[in-house]
Amino acid sequence: MALHLARLFRKAGFRVLSAESMKYPLLSFSNAVDRCFSLPGPAADEAGFVEGLASLIREQGVDWLIPTCEETFYIAKYRGELETGCRVLTDDLDTLARLHHKGVFIEELKRAGELVPKTALVCDLSDWRRAVEEIPFPAVLKPAYSRFATQVHFLEEPAAEPPVSLDRPWVLQERIPGPQLSTYAVAHRGRLTAYSCYRRVFRVGTGSSITFRHEAEPLLYRWTERLVKRYRYTGQIAFDFIRSDEDGKYYPLECNPRATSGIHLFTDASLVKAMVGSPSDVAFPDPGTKAMLGIPVLLYGRRQGKLREWLNTLATYRDVIFDRRDPLPSLGQGISLLSLCMTSLRRRIPLLELTTHDIEWEGEEHDKGTDHRRNGISRTSLGPAPEAVGTGGDRFRPE
Repeated sequence: MALHLARLFRKAGFRVLSAESMKYPLLSFSNAVDRCFSLPGPAADEAGFVEGLASLIREQGVDWLIPTCEETFYIAKYRGELETGCRVLTDDLDTLARLHHKGVFIEELKRAGELVPKTALVCDLSDWRRAVEEIPFPAVLKPAYSRFATQVHFLEEPAAEPPVSLDRPWVLQERIPGPQLSTYAVAHRGRLTAYSCYRRVFRVGTGSSITFRHEAEPLLYRWTERLVKRYRYTGQIAFDFIRSDEDGKYYPLECNPRATSGIHLFTDASLVKAMVGSPSDVAFPDPGTKAMLGIPVLLYGRRQGKLREWLNTLATYRDVIFDRRDPLPSLGQGISLLSLCMTSLRRRIPLLELTTHDIEWEGEEHDKGTDHRRNGISRTSLGPAPEAVGTGGDRFRPE
């Protein structure tokens, strides 16, 4: 995602800097980036991460800071301090926390009158026993804070004891059969400036999509527009939905108040303008735009679909890593993957979890001393810094 954004910003005339805690990030191989800086991961060294980021902003004259993964939450926590040096594309931490917590998100939607799946928050054994009485089965059990669906449990029947440790909050949710769709959007003070939607076809595991094709779903657009306006939201935001096979209605499952792979459907400066400009219209991908993560589709896709569908995807979808004007990241991803695999083996952390291990935000700081039932709380990889974009205005004027 960060590589894609860097290329779009560079193409639009911006000077792009990156800051990353991985040893060999893809951006370190890209000609879209002027300089790639190393920072400590915020999950392990929050103070070092923020201090390093603030120093880079000050010393490099950065005008815009655009987070791209879960470091968004740490940046939001220190947004006041960071905004003294540049503009930051994120909302406040309290808003992000409420949206990110899978139980609180559904509860707030329900109170607002939105259609939601039956959901219960589980923090202890009494919660569990009450939840299995209230939630219809089959059901899905997932952590209140998680990513990539790496810890999701699919339960066919209720049980007296939960299949997981309750040392952190979990969400039990009815399992609705049907196709899943995801949306991605950018907003400023409650107004949408960019929007894309894609169906999950090929994926890694049960969660992370690796193919993306823009689909016009007016109901989901209006739903996203309504929620962004309700929260007066600023920043990047994404939602996962399921369309019920039974009634054909869309049910929201969870929210990611950060960048997601929906950005890969944008191929021109319209997304750049949506982020750092003041566009009068909402930016959409071109109809039928298709993109994929080439190597994951090659490795995982054949197991999930028919041979013809898999081959057609490989032949007709654009690989988001390969770019003939910026070829080295395609070669460098092998180095990045090898480094991650070696670290995964050494630290005994599953590879997919390791990709965000150093930037994950689990809400502990925000929830300390509060009730989990009501509260929740890189890849900081983009700092485009066109000197012509001042911190005091919304003008879109690349250098």
